[in-house]
Formats: sequence, C-alpha cells, structure tokens
Amino acid sequence: MGRAPRVKKLHIFAATYVVLSLALVATVYQLSLKSGLDQLSRSGAVIVEQSADRLIAQLESYRELTDLMARHPQISALLEGRSTTERTSEFMLRTALITGTKEIHALDANGKVQASSILEDQPQIIGTDWSGRADVVAARTRRMGVYHSADENGQRSYYFARSVLRDDSSPQGYVVVKVNMDELEAEWRIDETVVTFFDPAGVGFVSNRLGLALRRDETLERVPPATFDYPAGLIQQLPSYTPSAVGGVTLLNFPKDSEMPSRALAVSQDVPLIDMTARAFMDAQPAISQARLLASLSAALLSLFGLGFAIFVQSRARLADQLRLEAEANTKLEARVAKRNAQLQKAQDDLVQASKLTALGQMSAGISHELNQPISAIQNYAANAKKLIERGREPEASENLTLISEQTQRMGRIIHNLRGFARKETEPLEKVNVAEVLSASLEFASQRIKSEGVTLNATTAPEAWVDAGQVRLQQVIVNLLSNAVDALTDCARKEITVSLSKRRDQVQLVISDTGPGLADIERAFEPFYTTKEIGASKGLGLGLSISYGIIGSFGGLLSVENLAAGGAAFTITLPALSTPEAKNDPDIASH
Repeated sequence: MGRAPRVKKLHIFAATYVVLSLALVATVYQLSLKSGLDQLSRSGAVIVEQSADRLIAQLESYRELTDLMARHPQISALLEGRSTTERTSEFMLRTALITGTKEIHALDANGKVQASSILEDQPQIIGTDWSGRADVVAARTRRMGVYHSADENGQRSYYFARSVLRDDSSPQGYVVVKVNMDELEAEWRIDETVVTFFDPAGVGFVSNRLGLALRRDETLERVPPATFDYPAGLIQQLPSYTPSAVGGVTLLNFPKDSEMPSRALAVSQDVPLIDMTARAFMDAQPAISQARLLASLSAALLSLFGLGFAIFVQSRARLADQLRLEAEANTKLEARVAKRNAQLQKAQDDLVQASKLTALGQMSAGISHELNQPISAIQNYAANAKKLIERGREPEASENLTLISEQTQRMGRIIHNLRGFARKETEPLEKVNVAEVLSASLEFASQRIKSEGVTLNATTAPEAWVDAGQVRLQQVIVNLLSNAVDALTDCARKEITVSLSKRRDQVQLVISDTGPGLADIERAFEPFYTTKEIGASKGLGLGLSISYGIIGSFGGLLSVENLAAGGAAFTITLPALSTPEAKNDPDIASH
C-alpha cells in the first residue's frame, strides 16, 4: 500500500474515532446522569416516607389523647349535666399543660362548645358553633375527624375530633384536641433535605423550613384554598421555578436566593392518614456534577486509548505475518491433538469391547448351564404334554404348555442380557432406571456367583431414574460384581451385599464384599493398577479406571472405601431424576 492511501485511510479512521468517542462520552454522561437521578429519586422516596412516618408518629400521641378524652368520665359528666363548665374546663387545662396540647374543647351533640381549656383567656368561646367544621362532621359518623387551619399571625394548628358515645352508641357530644404545628416542627430544622407537606389546596402546611410554611404550589391544588380556614392575604406563592427535562426526569429550577436547591428533583408521596402530600426537594446538582466528571474521565480515557491504538496500528503491519504463522502452527497442532484424542478414544472403546468379549468367553460355561436347564425342562414338559394329550387330559397338557412358555421367556431374558452386555453402545445419554439395570446385571452374573459359593444380599428401590448409558452402566455393575467375586476366592466367609437407594437428589448403588479389601486404596482407580496375580484370567478386564471414567461421563462418581469389618465397598453416585419426569419421557416409554 502506498503512503498516500495509507495516510488517507488513517485520517478516515481518526475522524470516525473522534465522532464515535464524542457519541460515547455523551452516552456516558446521559447514563451516569440518569443513574444518579434514579438513585436520588430512591433516596428521596425513603426521606419522604421517613418524614411522613415521623409526622404521623408525632401526631399519634394527640390522636390517642383524643380517644382517651372522649371516654373520660369527666367529659361524659359534663355532657349529661352532672358537672359544670368551669370544673370540666379546669380539668382540660391541666390535661393540656401535662400533655403539651395547645387546646382541648368539649362540644355538645349540636357541635357547640360547652367547655374549653382556654376558658379563662377566651370565655367567649363557650357556645361557639363548630358543627359544620370537617373534623366535627367526620366525628359525627364515629370516625376520627381531622382538620387544620392557621390564624392571622400565621400560627398553624391541627385538630383531632372524636365523638363521645352514649350507651346506645349514639353521639352525645364531641372532644376536639388542637395541636400547635410550630412546636412539632422545631426538631425538623436540622434536616438537610427540604421536606414540605402540602394539603389538598396546595398549601405547604408543615415544613422543615419555616420560610416555606403556608406557601402555595398551584400544581398540587385539588380543592380551593377557601376550603380551609386560612385568613385572607396569609397564603403566599412558593418561590417561582421553571421546570426542565434532564436525564429523563423533570427538575425544578429555583432562584439561588431561595431556601430551595437551585436545581431540585421533587419526590412526592400521598399520606392519606393526614390527607396531605409529602414532597422532598432533592438537590440534583451533585448528580449532575458527578455525571460531568464521569464524562470528562471517559473523554480522557478515550483519548489515551486512541493514542495507544494509533501506536498499535503502526506496529500492526510488522506483527501481522508473525501472527499468521503462529495461527497456522496452532491450527496444525490442534488438528494433530484432535486426531490423537480420537485415536486414544477409539483404542479405549476397543479395549472395553475386547474385555467384554473376553468376559463372555469366560462366562460361556455358566451361560450354557443357564440355557441347558430351561431346554431340558422344555423337553420334559413337551414329552409330558404329548402323553397327556394322548390320554385326553387336555387341561393338564395346557399347564405344561404354560410352563414351556415360561421357560422360553427365561431363555429370552438370558439371551437379551447377553446381547445387551456384548453390544457396543455409542448412543448419547438417556433416562435409565438403575433398578432395572441392576436386576439385569444380577441375573447376568448370578451363575458365577452361585458357582463360587457366594451369598448375595440385595436391597433395591423400585425406581431410581438417572441420565446414563444403559449398556455402559450394566457393564460397570457387572465388572464390580465380578471383582467382588474374585476378592472372595480364598475367604471363608463369602458374601456380597448390593444396596440401591435414593437420597434427596442422588441415586446411590453400593456393592460391598467380605474380602480382604484393597491394600493401596489410593491407587484403586489408576490405569493398569491391579490386585490380581499376573496372568490371572478371572474378571472382566474392564478395569476400575475405565469404570471410573464411564461413571464420570454420566455426571456421577465412583468411589471405594475399606470397611471396618473387612472387605471393600464400591459406591456409584449419580444425579437422580424425578420419577414422573422419567415416566413421561417418550424415549423411556418406547423401551
């Protein structure tokens, strides 16, 4: 390639890289900003919820005081004419001083004030009609009534009202408790985040910033401000702000001289218990600054990367040939390794098959004996059946024919097991019932077990489904049984115990014997390791190392241990399948 085309190509690459880098920096800024604002929104939701819980908890004691006063005998005595206004008002004054309540009032059934804790200061309050106020109206229906208002001095109050019930559950009067909200807010002033509770008229009734109290936000207005008892000219507008969309959310931009953050994320939550909306004004400037910082770092990293990549491009031409040669060499090496692995796998498969055929030859005498017995029985039953037919004893002859059929089935099972053991399995794994494979293996090895005088104790589960190769699993089981018989050759006590069980999500098959055990148990599964004499012809020749590999290919484990009472125990552990899953499998249903 000439110099001019190469320089042109480099310029195109540089321009493309700059455009992509700018796009990536912008993406980093947007994602970082969105993540920061999302985190800010989650934090705001927590703050709003905590603030609402704190306010409700502060008001709860006054709610409970209202319930207590509504059930107090002194109030009932007043409403029933058994006490005077002065005595009841004195009682209310003492209660208000003890509990920190601003005012307590008792109303008759018509909603007129009959006694008050402020009787001494404002005697004219007696007879005042509060029947139309929201809290009294709600208390008339035996609910807890709530109400809030502000006086000419801007002092905000919250009211609780509860009905005083007669014995027939009808209201005979009402108790109203008045709370000074300025005192409740005193402990809120140190909060860093601005939190304000807006009533349905959009008026900030409770706030941790004194300057935001009784400020109105028209966007939150649900009812006219005249709904509440606010004096004229007392309500002012919230500091003016302009909304702007940033990072997929709306931010409120306040003047810098206000008590609000200059760029605020408003997080709101309705508080039905007090019929207000809690709103936290989260400072979004740190999230914006963090996004800008990450974008700057991204730009710096991309610049460094671009410089490094330019250096790399210069050296790439010299390294290309070397890399190509190395790639070709690696390809050839991988091909040779794959070919060698295939040869080794084929050699192992041939060894396994040859071992099986050798074992079949060694077992031929026992298998012939197994087949001779049913053949002789068939001959006898056939001769007897012929004589019985000649004598007209057809029912007894039919029984002999049934016995002949049973012996034929027995011969079929022996031949089926023999053919299955000799088959060279190449199919993938399938769902197999280990109980059926174990039964076929025990039947296959039963003749040698009997001929060696070995006692077999077998405990099996009816169903134990696993993913395996049926033929290979049977070969491993028969190999372990054969090894166990070999180990008992010179023993006085000859016993083999076979146990098949399901434990949680595993299937375990344990084959143990009463032989001498393994002298070097750590080498049991090493290739070419054997405990038999050189030239010995017993056993299948399958080898524990190959058996170990077969079980491992099923995702299981073949392990061995020497027993304390003598002998060795081989354990096959395989992952279990649920019985319904196995029964519903179409492949198993076809076996």
